[in-house]
Amino acid sequence: MRIGALIVLLSAASPAAALPRAASLDFCADQYLLALADRSQIAAVSPGADEDDSYMREAARGLRVARPTTEEIASLEADVVLRFWGGAPGMAGAVGRFGAEVVTLDYPSDFDVVRKDIRIAAAALGRKEAGEALIADLDRRLRRLAERPHSELAALYVTPGGVTAGAGTMINAIIEAAGLRNAASDQTGWPALPMETIVLDPPAFIVAGFFTATTEYVNHWSAARHPAFKETFAVTPSVSLRSDIISCPAWFAVDAAEEIADRVEAIEKGRPDAE
Repeated sequence: MRIGALIVLLSAASPAAALPRAASLDFCADQYLLALADRSQIAAVSPGADEDDSYMREAARGLRVARPTTEEIASLEADVVLRFWGGAPGMAGAVGRFGAEVVTLDYPSDFDVVRKDIRIAAAALGRKEAGEALIADLDRRLRRLAERPHSELAALYVTPGGVTAGAGTMINAIIEAAGLRNAASDQTGWPALPMETIVLDPPAFIVAGFFTATTEYVNHWSAARHPAFKETFAVTPSVSLRSDIISCPAWFAVDAAEEIADRVEAIEKGRPDAE
């Protein structure tokens, strides 16, 4: 009897046995699931989790992929389902009827919300320690950025689609963490690139996003294709961010801030790698 009870206790103490079976409904939820969950508890990720613009693509290799439909998610028999926007309206309730807890994360516009999402996801996955470790690493890197000399440059974020990023966006938080001022911070959200302003008062520094992404569609009428912008882009100091570090608002946004800060430092010190 005691041996049987001991086996039960040991099973309950086993991390793998205690962890809930989990899945994710969309690309950004995939990132949090893959970073925080034990691989043994991952039931499935969403389509695209292993593509080039996925930061956690290597961790996604070999995992089951499930479309964000009620039928497929219900078939996973997951205990926890993470999402940002994935799934049709009302899907959370439908999946919940099959016994899964649907955890909807807030879409971050700054690092405070990233920390909040990490803690929410980690708690739901039974992986609080992993969440705190991820936050500790993020905070350490942000502190190191804050300790670096800040530049007086104003940075303008540009995309192939012809929009920039104003206040209240993760890009704004990235630029500020890098020690620069966002040239579009007097606007909010994702306004169109101010073509006239670019021509009359060119930005001191350009932060380019998604120009290297093979999946990015560039509208023929985009301001980013305007000859005046191309001339400005050719002579203005800039950094082109990898799509995987800005594809989702998450802890790896600090990678983007570090790349910007490194590029600005190289330019201001006149190093050869600033060319």
